[in-house]
Amino acid sequence: MNLEQEVLCGFKVSSERKKVWQTELEMVKLFKNICEANNLKYFASGGTLIGAVRHNGFIPWDDDIDLMMPREDYEKFLDIAQNYLPEKFFLQHYGTEKNYPNGHAQIRNSDTACISNFGYTDLKQGKNCGIFIDIFPYDEVPDNEKKRKKYASKINFLKKLCFFKVYRKNFTGLKGVIKSIISSVYFAFHSLEKTIAKFNLASTKFNGKTNTVALISFVPGYEKNVWDKSLFDNTVLHKFEDIEIAIPEKYDEVLRREFGDYMQLPEDKSAGSMHGTCYFNTEKSYKEFINYDKAAIKVLIENSKL
Repeated sequence: MNLEQEVLCGFKVSSERKKVWQTELEMVKLFKNICEANNLKYFASGGTLIGAVRHNGFIPWDDDIDLMMPREDYEKFLDIAQNYLPEKFFLQHYGTEKNYPNGHAQIRNSDTACISNFGYTDLKQGKNCGIFIDIFPYDEVPDNEKKRKKYASKINFLKKLCFFKVYRKNFTGLKGVIKSIISSVYFAFHSLEKTIAKFNLASTKFNGKTNTVALISFVPGYEKNVWDKSLFDNTVLHKFEDIEIAIPEKYDEVLRREFGDYMQLPEDKSAGSMHGTCYFNTEKSYKEFINYDKAAIKVLIENSKL
């Protein structure tokens, strides 16, 4: 990859942003090799899918990678991937990382840093905060919208409980007090680990039973992330920077459901960045920031700009 600063689609892409891209692409290549070696289905999703189709690579103002897998292949990937990954890469999910409340997995480069608004808490809890790529499982959900929303609300409640338990010190004000009371009552009778496992398991309840799929463990209740299962039946390879990655053959229907007219460039190009408030460092490990206090972490993030 050319790491020189350049202007793409009217957006100045810095050398620093390209270094983050390069770091993420290295993980994509590893991920792709593992999937191909074990006949596991995957494809680009979200902004990465738009980037592939519209830009043949990253959206110039984006800074992350989104990949999707059917639940069955995703679980197989979790079982075997760490055996394939070089030592500096960590497969992060609720089974490998304590206090990890997300319903998806990430591959992280432990020799780098990506510190978010919750970074101080993550660092103090000993979590891996290296630059990462996201890997989302999709699951079958009720075909009926009313039933689907009712089902999603249960998963969302469990997920929010876990998220607040892990990051409760980040919430203040009346809402923070109310959430703290609800969380305290619930976790007086339930463990965090079992609750995280519970909402992940609940996400699979309808697998093999319906014709509709969603990112139910990641964004419960978001109808834009609900698709007809057949849209993901077949994939094709598509150029993405200096590699090819799989995308859904029916990518147009997938993207229009989620984004509408995805070929139209946004006026505010900063809105495309999912992690624009993160502190990125491709040359220093997150471990070098573990002893920073909360104020120092805040300064890092506020002064960070790709």
